[in-house]
Amino acid sequence: MKRPKSVQAREAEFWDTVVEESDLSPAESLVRMEDRYDPCVPWLGFMGLHRFFDDMIKFIDCSPGQRILDLGCGTGFLSIALALRGAQVNGIDISPKSIEICRRRAALAGVQDRIDFQVMDCENLDFPDGHFDAVVGSFVLHHLDLERVALSLSRVLRANGKVACIETMGLNPALMLARRTLPGRFGIEKASSEDEAPIDKAGLDRIRNHFSGEVTVTNPDVVFLRMGGYLSFLNNPPVRALLKAGDTTLRYLPFLHFFSYFGLVKMEKTG
Repeated sequence: MKRPKSVQAREAEFWDTVVEESDLSPAESLVRMEDRYDPCVPWLGFMGLHRFFDDMIKFIDCSPGQRILDLGCGTGFLSIALALRGAQVNGIDISPKSIEICRRRAALAGVQDRIDFQVMDCENLDFPDGHFDAVVGSFVLHHLDLERVALSLSRVLRANGKVACIETMGLNPALMLARRTLPGRFGIEKASSEDEAPIDKAGLDRIRNHFSGEVTVTNPDVVFLRMGGYLSFLNNPPVRALLKAGDTTLRYLPFLHFFSYFGLVKMEKTG
């Protein structure tokens, strides 16, 4: 049984609107080999996304000729970054407007011949069994029915294929309380769609119960105190530096990694 079309339609409409409201110059849109997070979203650097990207690339062992699916590709950064490393990429997203931007950015980076962008439902993957060596994603799983997507990923991955998705995690009760109560107040923008939910322990269990292989979460960086930067009175260079230093300390305390709002969900299909 498919999820209600209304959910898919709401997500497509939400992200089409987000994309239409963005105004990117060619210079901002260009993805270069050295980029480790999307240059269109500079705050991702402050949030340590480059560490997650590096761990993702290492885990999937990105190499020339590798067939990779970019699940929920958004405006195309991951797809293009992988194609620049020689991979053959399929990028899919529910948002037609996002796919239009993906194609323009791929042409700008000169890798349009190595990427096939399509509008597609991430829970109903229209690819042959065992087609991909790896799947990547950036903040996409928490928008999806985790059981359905886990089954779909198991099907389209080859034996011993890998999945690496940078995700919004719901393991820290304090951050989840803040997420429920603060957006729309104190100058904090409400940027989430109504159908998304950070991945908590129950969500991880649903993935594990439906994916044919091992599922783990790692934290190349801990993004906890830096979330305070969304509060206007904390959003200044000296305080941001202190928040970042605090998170750097937490990175060396593995028993506190669950504090992080971001995690790297890794899956490896059994042979």
